[in-house]
Amino acid sequence: MDEAVHAAVVCGLLVLAEARTAVTSDPGMAAELCLTSVPHFSLAVALASADLD
Repeated sequence: MDEAVHAAVVCGLLVLAEARTAVTSDPGMAAELCLTSVPHFSLAVALASADLD
């Protein structure tokens, strides 16, 4: 489970890194990329809070 959480967080961070490079040339695209990172972080939170007991 920890690996799945880690993978979801890394995917979200990669999208945010792409947004950081896009912000200088296209702020609108950067905003869209920030919004597309939300599902990755939401998945990470859901996985991290899952009770497997």
